[in-house]
Amino acid sequence: MDFRKIEWIFFLVFIGLNIFLFSIYWNNQHEQSLVTNSNQREDILQRLENDEVKVKDTVSDEHREGYYLSAEQDNFAALVNDSGAQPLTNDFNISDKILTSYMNREISFNLKKATSSFNRLMKDKTFIMNGAEYTYLPDISKKDEELGKIVGAQSYEGIPFIDETSRVTLDIEKNSDQEKVTKYTQTRLKDIEPLREKMTLYSEKEILNTLYINNNIPSKSTITNIYLGYFRTLEVREKNVYVPVWFVKVKASDKTTQIEKVNALNNQVITNNLVPKVENP
Repeated sequence: MDFRKIEWIFFLVFIGLNIFLFSIYWNNQHEQSLVTNSNQREDILQRLENDEVKVKDTVSDEHREGYYLSAEQDNFAALVNDSGAQPLTNDFNISDKILTSYMNREISFNLKKATSSFNRLMKDKTFIMNGAEYTYLPDISKKDEELGKIVGAQSYEGIPFIDETSRVTLDIEKNSDQEKVTKYTQTRLKDIEPLREKMTLYSEKEILNTLYINNNIPSKSTITNIYLGYFRTLEVREKNVYVPVWFVKVKASDKTTQIEKVNALNNQVITNNLVPKVENP
């Protein structure tokens, strides 16, 4: 056989094989692209359902608004210095900007009507300082048959502070069918002011998607609560910086509960972030 003819045969076979392999490669890439695009378009709620994740409440795609805030933690000097503040009738002490008050009189509470009971006590100026600033937080509070931890916090334009620097916690005990306040702790913020103009926040759906792709929502778990609040992210001398944060309470299949935190301004997970402290800015 003519050597040149053999050369041509091998050349044509080689070209044909390359075309065949390229067509297989292109088809595979096209199928992968379709799968990827399909996953990106798939609703986060459907993806959670596929992983057997239950969501107790409706998940909103509403974009709320919030601020970067600055505030200083109150040291309750008005009580210590007797500078015209309404005196409390309870015994109290102040340590590290935390006021702890012990009841020396009977203070009733109704755990079944926690909101109204909390509001009633917050209006009593002999019971607590600046109580009208605090709103009851059912997502943070704990209640059972024997006792309760009823929590309230200050707010800024309708968004509460979910942070230990702005909190009232009432300890409730039940004796002989009577529910009573045994003590409370209080922290308070003052000089609260925005550091920037109001900004649009990421929605509940968007932050759930972020938690999902970062593997922060285990399969077969239950998302029991989603709530928004200001959270301290920086401490500069006596001033704190707060940002809106989405809190997502997740109960795993083994009954353990974790609370994930997502910055509502930039959609970044901050669950394990520490609060930086700057002494000399």
